[in-house]
Amino acid sequence: MKFAKSFKKAPISIAVACAMLSPTAVFAQSAETNEDMVEVIEVRASSFADSLQKALITKRASTSSVDTILAEDIADFPDQNIAESLQRIPGIAISREAGEGREITVRGLSSDFTRVQLNGMQAQSLSAGTGGVRKDRAFDFNVFASELFNQIKVYKTASSELEEGTLGATVDLTTGRPFDFKENVVVLNGQASYNDQSQEATPRLSALASYTNDDRTLGFLVSASFSSRMVNNVGSDTGRWEDDGFCTDSSCLGTQTEDLSSYWHPRFPRFADKTHDQDRTGLTASLQFAPSDDTTITVDALYATIESVRNEPFMQAISLARTNSLGVGQSYLTDYTVDANDSLIAATVHEVDVRSEHFVSNWESEFTQFSVDLKQHIGDNLTVNALIGTSSSDLDNREVTVIYEHFGVNDSRRMLDYANSTSAVTYDFTNQMSPQIDYSFDTTNPANWELSEYRDRLYKASSSYDNARADFEYIVNDIVTLKGGVTYKDYSYEIDGWRADKTFESADAADGAADGVAYGISNVLTASDGRTINAGGQSFFMASNAQIPQFLASGGWSYAPNSGDTYEVNEENLSYFIQADFFVELGDMDLRGNAGVRYATTDVESKGLVNGDETSVKNDYSDTLPSVNLALDVTEDLVLRAAYADVMSRPSLSTLSPGGSVDAFNLTVSYGNPFIDPFRATNFDLSAEYYFDEGALFSVAYFVKDIESFPTSETTTLNWQQVGLPDSVLGGQADIANNLDFQVRRTVNGEGGKLDGTEFQYQQVLNFLPGPEWMQKFGILANMTFVNSDVKLTGLSEKSSNFTVYWEDDVFSARISIANRDEFTTSFNNDLNKQRYVGATTHVDFSASYNVSENLKITLEGINLTDEPIVDYTSPNVGGRVWSVAQTGRQFFLGASYRM
Repeated sequence: MKFAKSFKKAPISIAVACAMLSPTAVFAQSAETNEDMVEVIEVRASSFADSLQKALITKRASTSSVDTILAEDIADFPDQNIAESLQRIPGIAISREAGEGREITVRGLSSDFTRVQLNGMQAQSLSAGTGGVRKDRAFDFNVFASELFNQIKVYKTASSELEEGTLGATVDLTTGRPFDFKENVVVLNGQASYNDQSQEATPRLSALASYTNDDRTLGFLVSASFSSRMVNNVGSDTGRWEDDGFCTDSSCLGTQTEDLSSYWHPRFPRFADKTHDQDRTGLTASLQFAPSDDTTITVDALYATIESVRNEPFMQAISLARTNSLGVGQSYLTDYTVDANDSLIAATVHEVDVRSEHFVSNWESEFTQFSVDLKQHIGDNLTVNALIGTSSSDLDNREVTVIYEHFGVNDSRRMLDYANSTSAVTYDFTNQMSPQIDYSFDTTNPANWELSEYRDRLYKASSSYDNARADFEYIVNDIVTLKGGVTYKDYSYEIDGWRADKTFESADAADGAADGVAYGISNVLTASDGRTINAGGQSFFMASNAQIPQFLASGGWSYAPNSGDTYEVNEENLSYFIQADFFVELGDMDLRGNAGVRYATTDVESKGLVNGDETSVKNDYSDTLPSVNLALDVTEDLVLRAAYADVMSRPSLSTLSPGGSVDAFNLTVSYGNPFIDPFRATNFDLSAEYYFDEGALFSVAYFVKDIESFPTSETTTLNWQQVGLPDSVLGGQADIANNLDFQVRRTVNGEGGKLDGTEFQYQQVLNFLPGPEWMQKFGILANMTFVNSDVKLTGLSEKSSNFTVYWEDDVFSARISIANRDEFTTSFNNDLNKQRYVGATTHVDFSASYNVSENLKITLEGINLTDEPIVDYTSPNVGGRVWSVAQTGRQFFLGASYRM
């Protein structure tokens, strides 16, 4: 059967590009013949170099600015992780956690402003991590195995036919489908993975089977993947730096002669030795039915789940994080060193409280998606496309902390006499990458600790998208094609959080007798209450998982809802678009383009807890979004592009929550803002692409994003009638306070600004090199991006670059890739001493494969070959004080792929 209708008159370069998409495709007639019928075009690559060439063809033929990544072979994506593949695209940088890419930044805009769709439908994948549960719209690529996908497209410019919802880019992920392949195929992949830091070996497996009948009217594909991963995250931590005053309590007066309140000290100097244990499973299925040459029905299903256990053992002088008389107020310093930046980089601190902390996080995320797509040709000129589907993502997360503490002599919370009562910490951050930390007592002896606190936090989050879309495409003549359509999306996000947090002191007082036993649990520790561990080079006594069940069983620690972690957002989006695609000959040049407008309405209902009671608030807004994309084929080698679009991105989920507190007596309100405007911007793009040889490109792109506003926090005076919350949250004061002025702290629309940048891309097979034939097998893929912004944006690196050099023939392929990004801010603060950012990083990866036969391929890969540390800093005004240092080791994969 045939998968394409007649190609109308088009530039020769595009016709040639289409032909090149299949190594065996041949046009029977000239591309200038209007009624040519094109046979099956296979858009699957056969190697890394082939995938680059085909991606370049797609970029060349597109009217918008589009970058594509294709699987190197069946069920074989170029990188182990989708995010790590995406960073090879100009303008994209990634953030990593536990050694894997998780989220992307596109042209300086974080993943909150990037729309991700799977098989044509918008989707969201929920996850948790070091910062806890992710409560934003960001898409976590770590949930999905890269082997599940056949193609990724990144649309950097907007067109009316693309759904709204992004300031940065639309990322389109597509799983494999049977009509993608010319022949029936079964592929089995297996790899053994080894991490040199954790010294753990784990499996990575995948399989794909695709069948299509001889008439190519019916096809079925299934794929599956499983991987296990165990890494250690090793380094140090300060928890930022503070300028508190030491020795302000009367108990330590006279022990310290100098006022040190103007100097900055680490909040809790400690070593980190975390473990991440992760299992990831993925399944896809696709059924395609073509009852005639004019009709194709595609049914897709996708399932992915990730289970993660994170253990974080810590020991630290927690007093340095406490600003009152029970913290730094009772502590004094000796033998301290102050550097030129007013940092207390080394000191011995006496009378500190030292904490032994057993933290474990268990989380599981499950994603499912089902969709049905119909493509119907009606006559030679009209095509109708309809899609309906649903997706859901569910996350369960439990974070438990058991805290043992060694209190200073003067701390009133101390309830026991220890085997060694001294309590001092000596730290030295002269070498911030490799600090020294020591304690004055035997930290391995249980008799030097007492039970201090138990925390137990549950999070249950879910999101869903119901999608329905109907589009049409009508070829008016050789010059104009009209497109139009309507899209409906029903999105919901809900998170519920509960906490069973209580100190031993408060539990002991609450059970009727403050006697050192709280609900049957004693604060006296013996060897049976934990284990001695070595973490970060230090040995200390710590609780274990065996101690956790007793707290909930005792009845003294019970779950209660936490308003800050409990809210719900529901959105209904209805949008329409009309667009004209056109092709005009301008002398020897060809002008391709599209122009259109999209109109989108959004109805929002937000729910949250105010003073413990559920509150619901509704809002709505609409956007009219015009766009124009132009591509001028100056010659067959040179393309000039220009684009304009008004774009929008919906507000962050936590901002939309009305949850917070209302004090009807003191007339104060603190809450999110369900009436916040969406992010809006006007984008402009200009680029020049020079395809100077087969498989070669040099391009320059300049982009501008004029952002209308960004949310900011403010406190203002509003009459209750302007606040937007129901009178019921005022309780018994409703009749009195419902017309009074309140001091309201909330997020509001702040000032916007301009973001602009430049991208450079170079790609070429080095077949011009002198010398023996093997020298001509090298190739280069390189890009560099520069971004500037007037708006304070987290995740923005002013410079990022990627460089790949590869060698490939019919039997052997090898490549080495280097990804670099400048420092980027993760949280802003008016006091630069407290602003947080991540330092510049350079990651080096390697990949090689050897074709033993037409059916068998051996692979070897190395990830993070230099064991690049991720370093968080604070205080950019003084060149940076270390917040945390983390290294996860090198990851190696040895595997084989067999095709039947």
